[in-house]
Amino acid sequence: MLPLLLVAMSSAAGQDPIAAALARIGALASYGLTLRSQGSGGEEVIRYSYRQPGYVRMDMETPYRGAVLIYRPDTGKVKLWPFGSPGRRAAISLRPTNRMVRSSQGHRVDQSDVGTLLRNVQRLQQHGSTRRLGPTTHDGRVVQHVVVEAEPGRAVDDVSRYDLWLDDETLFPLRVASYDRRGERRESVLLESVRLDPDFSPDHFAP
Repeated sequence: MLPLLLVAMSSAAGQDPIAAALARIGALASYGLTLRSQGSGGEEVIRYSYRQPGYVRMDMETPYRGAVLIYRPDTGKVKLWPFGSPGRRAAISLRPTNRMVRSSQGHRVDQSDVGTLLRNVQRLQQHGSTRRLGPTTHDGRVVQHVVVEAEPGRAVDDVSRYDLWLDDETLFPLRVASYDRRGERRESVLLESVRLDPDFSPDHFAP
């Protein structure tokens, strides 16, 4: 029994942390969190909800407090309630590429989920290196600090490096920082109050 346990531990230690995190998140039916993003466009605070196979709801806190965005993969459209009250007021229907529903960093609602982030990190891995700098702690939790850095001259969407802090137990990202080709920070994101597989109400994504 002991030799088998040691082999299993060795295999887990040698596993690519990004692939492992993506597999864990892909197995979730849903998640919810509070997202705090800081970049050149200022701070954004969003109550974020996700449900497979790609339903997204964003309840804005900052800078457009009260606004609600919902993306449905079955329609391919984003519905926007600029002043809140989904279901009570008429929504504006937009394509995900519309600038009105893109973040200050250019992120699209339909490509805002954690799985998409990790797939972008994997694209960078193909032309770079992956290092573990952890374990360490973040907000009182043990996390794995993982750095993915591209080869000189390489980038994915102008990102040449990602720093990720993955929860040591769930592998869910709790903090992410991205850097451009010059080594300057583009964006820093905190993922707080994470809930895995919550039971959203039936009208949460279809008010």
